[in-house]
Amino acid sequence: MKIRTHEQSATRRPLDAGFTLIEIVIAMVILGAMAAAVIGIILQTQSLGVSNRSRVAAANLASREIDMVRQEFGSTKNGPLNLANAGLVTNPHQLAGGTTGSPLVVDGTPYTVTRSAQWDITGTGGSACEGGSLVQYPKLAVTVSVTWPNMGSVQPVVQTAGLAPDKSRGVPSGASFIAASVVDQSATPLIGVAVTTASGGSSTTGYTDATGCAVIQVTPDATAGTTYTVQVADTGYVDMSGATNPSKSTGVLTKGTLYSGASFTVAHPGTINIHLVRADGQPLSNAQVAGATISLVASEYTGASGTTTRTVTGVTTAIGGLWPTDYGAYFGTTPPAGGFSKTTLAPGGTFTFDVTFEMASATVTNLPAGTSSIVAVAAGTSTTCAAGQGVTLAAGAPTASISLLPGSYDLYASGLGFSCSAGPTAVSLAAGGNDDVPWGTTTLQLTSVPAGGTVWALNRAASGVSSLSTCPGASGAGAVNIDGARSGAVALPAGTWFVYQTNGAATGTCTSYPDLISPVTAAYGLANTRVWTATPSTTTLTLKQIPKTRYFVVSSSAAPTCTKTSVSPSTAQAGPTASNNALLSVTVDRPISGTTKFYAFVWDKGAGTCTSSGRFDVGPATAPLDKNAGSATTVGP
Repeated sequence: MKIRTHEQSATRRPLDAGFTLIEIVIAMVILGAMAAAVIGIILQTQSLGVSNRSRVAAANLASREIDMVRQEFGSTKNGPLNLANAGLVTNPHQLAGGTTGSPLVVDGTPYTVTRSAQWDITGTGGSACEGGSLVQYPKLAVTVSVTWPNMGSVQPVVQTAGLAPDKSRGVPSGASFIAASVVDQSATPLIGVAVTTASGGSSTTGYTDATGCAVIQVTPDATAGTTYTVQVADTGYVDMSGATNPSKSTGVLTKGTLYSGASFTVAHPGTINIHLVRADGQPLSNAQVAGATISLVASEYTGASGTTTRTVTGVTTAIGGLWPTDYGAYFGTTPPAGGFSKTTLAPGGTFTFDVTFEMASATVTNLPAGTSSIVAVAAGTSTTCAAGQGVTLAAGAPTASISLLPGSYDLYASGLGFSCSAGPTAVSLAAGGNDDVPWGTTTLQLTSVPAGGTVWALNRAASGVSSLSTCPGASGAGAVNIDGARSGAVALPAGTWFVYQTNGAATGTCTSYPDLISPVTAAYGLANTRVWTATPSTTTLTLKQIPKTRYFVVSSSAAPTCTKTSVSPSTAQAGPTASNNALLSVTVDRPISGTTKFYAFVWDKGAGTCTSSGRFDVGPATAPLDKNAGSATTVGP
């Protein structure tokens, strides 16, 4: 008898003890796995059931279509020919209550029935596109395919039939045929693709069967034969060259022959979006890149090279109609030294290539002294070099490196004492490095300059001064010393300048200036000269509506002494008038600077009196002035 010790009993769990937490979790996991497996089996069974029901319905529809074809085939004399000429049709026989051409609905599921029919002209059971001899009485090969939504990996239901017509109902004796093969980029036969044969303005259409072969009956000239053009009529395909509706010629085809030399390899075209980017990450605009050239490189191609150049229309340019293969792209026409990447374009697919836009670079030489920036604007565009006009580039004389978008530019320079100075025009810059751009030298020489003092030139654009009647004074702080122009040509940036002479500094006392200080234009790249005409010059003052036998007198005094013999002080006088309401004119000097006041009077010499007629104010640039006698107004600047 075995004695049970206290220690043994203490280690055993009582019979009424519960499950531990770990045991419960394990049990739940096992139960969940079993439930998932059972549910999966149930769903799979249901799916197979639905698929089987769909296949059964599709098989019934296919058999129905074959039966209806047999009925049409034998119902009339032209039945076989009508079926053959129809070629490929979709949903030709609708169910009761259905709409012609729409899918056939069975138990809520829409089914698409596709039927093709063409003559088995070789009688071998193989494709006529493989060649062979014509049989005397060909059979009509009919293929029916039925598909439905959500088929997944299930294959379409296909049924075929070979129908032999009576000799009187089939193909006419001596008929000729063209068999055209159409396959895709993987050499897979394409089904249902339209193929036409044409000659002399008439054409016939056939459709490819399950082998990718379209058989088309033709009637060549019985004596001379006929040449036909065979063409893929489906615009949804392109050949390797990118051509839509590729075609081939049969040569002369005679009566009772089979031509099987028309084979086509086509594919759904893809599209590549060329997206131009700058290496520095700066944005590009459509206007900046439009017209630029990129190279597109295809791995498969016809002709001598797979590289074609394309012109972009904007930052992103879509290039369509492309044969599916590997493609690469780069900017310009020269392949980059480091090569370029390639991407596979799928049939009917689309992808985007980022192509680095290459800037145009050049060195500008012989810049005007003091140049600090260059402004480039599109060739033929007027500019004031204001912010936002063109591209402003930092520069330093005498040479500067510039980087611009490829294009044609007019260049302007700004710097110490000058602004927006015209430079080279229509400078054509291509992507990459370009030849140096020399800046033409502009010079100015002055003649007949009065002796002494210093000659200065103030740039109108840089100073903001639009016109002057005398030396600029404080506004001349930015003037350029051109005193050397007295004796020879001095370099001066092209532009419009006010030339003047002072007793020393640019803002000093004015001593002389040429021609009413009208601006001097220094044309770009030329040796410019200017004759210094001494000042002051004169202007004309006219008084109108003067009484008869009177004189017109101008005086520097507002109250001159008038007698029967003289007016004092008198600057100028004219007269007497020969009639009433006459006019008289005098010539006076224009001042170098400031304004001179000329008081106008009508002098009655017989009475020894003067009648005031207001005042003429004359400055260095005053044009001829006129006013009415007796008026107290002042005219002039």
